Amino acid sequence: MLCALRKLTWPTCVALSLCAACKAQPSDAPPTAAAPASAAVAALAAPKARPWFSGGFSGTYEAKLAPVEVPAGGLREWKSDDGTLLSGPGKLTLQVDDEGLVDGSSEGALGADHASGKVEDDTLRVLLAPTDASGLRGVLVATRDGDGFKGSIQASSSDSLRVRRATVELKKQVN
Repeated sequence: MLCALRKLTWPTCVALSLCAACKAQPSDAPPTAAAPASAAVAALAAPKARPWFSGGFSGTYEAKLAPVEVPAGGLREWKSDDGTLLSGPGKLTLQVDDEGLVDGSSEGALGADHASGKVEDDTLRVLLAPTDASGLRGVLVATRDGDGFKGSIQASSSDSLRVRRATVELKKQVN
């Protein structure tokens, strides 16, 4: 009817009718994909919870002689190690990132060491590498204990003539 009043041509009227029909969608049309996308964006924007192990830990150890059974023909030097050298207290300080990577240091009876390792599930594994020739090389393995770790260090001199063992308890540091 509008076409007749305005004296528009038939093709123009059809085109206008189609355009009007495109704009006039029912209000109860199904929601578009924009709603789920906005939920996904909101989920991405929400801060991710940090893992329980993320943060700083510190603790002490008491290094002691780790007796080595000397079989017949074994190194006599192991028998002569009375355990006084490289035994005693020490301290560990570790930083664990959100991915579980460990970086830190150790000082004390075992010598000055750089600590590096990883937390996987509830287990902490750390390599202690001496920062000078007098320190011992060691491995710390600990498991989750509350919000910290409990475990032990096994360490030895570069020539393996001095072998030490220590128990460790690491407490989470409050930021």
